[in-house]
Amino acid sequence: MFLSFRNIIVPLVVVVLIYSCNNSPKKEPYTPPKPQNLSGKVLAQTYCGSCHQVPDPTMLDKKTWEKGVLPKMAYRLGVDQDYFKLFANVDADEMQLILAEGVYPEHPQLAMEDWEKIKKYYLDNAPENPIKQDDKPKVKVGLTDFDVKPLKVWGDEPPRVTLVKFNPESQEIYVAWRGFSNFIKKYNAKLLKTDSITVQSAVSDIAPQKETLSILSMGIMDPSEKSRGTLTQVDKTKKVSKQLDSLKRPVQMSYGDLNQDSVEDILICNFGNEVGNLTWYEGGSMKPHLLKALPGARVAYLKDMNNDKLLDIVVLMTQAREGISIFYNKGKGEFEEKEILQFSSVYGSSFISLVDFNKDGFTDILYTNGDNADLSISLKAYHGIRIFLNDGKGAFKLGYFYPMYGASKALAADFDMDGDLDIAAISFFTALDQKPNEGFLLLKNKGNMTFDASTIQEAKSGKWMVMDVGDMDKDGDDDIILGSFLRGGMLGLEGLSFKGKSPPAVLVLENKHFK
Repeated sequence: MFLSFRNIIVPLVVVVLIYSCNNSPKKEPYTPPKPQNLSGKVLAQTYCGSCHQVPDPTMLDKKTWEKGVLPKMAYRLGVDQDYFKLFANVDADEMQLILAEGVYPEHPQLAMEDWEKIKKYYLDNAPENPIKQDDKPKVKVGLTDFDVKPLKVWGDEPPRVTLVKFNPESQEIYVAWRGFSNFIKKYNAKLLKTDSITVQSAVSDIAPQKETLSILSMGIMDPSEKSRGTLTQVDKTKKVSKQLDSLKRPVQMSYGDLNQDSVEDILICNFGNEVGNLTWYEGGSMKPHLLKALPGARVAYLKDMNNDKLLDIVVLMTQAREGISIFYNKGKGEFEEKEILQFSSVYGSSFISLVDFNKDGFTDILYTNGDNADLSISLKAYHGIRIFLNDGKGAFKLGYFYPMYGASKALAADFDMDGDLDIAAISFFTALDQKPNEGFLLLKNKGNMTFDASTIQEAKSGKWMVMDVGDMDKDGDDDIILGSFLRGGMLGLEGLSFKGKSPPAVLVLENKHFK
């Protein structure tokens, strides 16, 4: 049998990298850990709980624990060091970065006997099949207050929309596309294209200004350690100027004066993969200030949360240690983190938005969890939409939960103009056999934290990855825009219905309340 060049070179590179990253001088001699007289449950709380909230065994089915999560945890705890297998599809640069960051320990962190106890604890107590979603009232099909208008973006190509965004100042819609050609198209309120811009990589966020458009691009959208993300500005003549490069898969940005120098700074969620960070950059100099050196920063907002007239940062972390933190602004660019909510490592946190749901004057948190693309691909009963209510003293308590498989994003607005907040939500990982399709839901507020759920027939015509809300036509009510992302081999395509037509890339739900 002949060995390929890659089969020879990858193991060699791994060995060299492990040696060079870990072979530092004056190291204490390694002493193998001894077995402890502890149960598998206590060991899980000790070792798994040192990095993240410990998941209960019932949160995943037995097969998902055995084939998906536990093998990865073995690497994280150093009890499996088959790096040839782990890095089989990772290039040398990424391997070097991961090993240098200490993502995987050089030596086992616990005795093999103890690791077997942890495995047994999870496998013995996990259900054979995923626990089913709680019963809920049947979702109604049809929204009489909305006209649904499909929008083609790139001929008959399968939709690859990575961003949709309303610009309330210009009454325009921005749609970003990932493909052989990456671009942003701009549409007016009548859904007529008015402009387009070609970009180097998939766009995750934009910030329209009076004279320029700031564009945040991921560099590489699929999981990667390569720092190829950029922040650029495009002026009216389409001249491009680069503000930042070498970003780690950035996914969202916010603008505001964080150090009280009267210059607008930029906060960027560098999501990354195994390695990432939350960092703010000084306006003008672009000097970076690291806030959190963990991957998974998904969305962050600038808001004064304690009424001291300084902009604080509220961030959702979704990867290594799932949770929500507030970075309280102490002045002059100094911040103090307080972790206000923690979630299990298999929760699949996906988005937050900040709203006052109960009109008590305190900012509440609208939260979704439904990410189902990592190590535990299965239906999860705890996926859905949650409202965490602010008690005014810095603590947040669960006030509402609506089960929704694969919930990806939720935004609040008073769509029916009755004085309270409703919820628009999307799911990228819907249940194939669920009828009606819950790729999009509108939850109408009935008061006292109760909601009625409806959807549209067209929900089953796409995989809705992005969404925005705003008054597109300046008639006083909020409209909804959905963007779909499809590609071959994607789970769930067989559950969609196109009726022989090419699927829409974008759906605009025009609110008819004032028509």
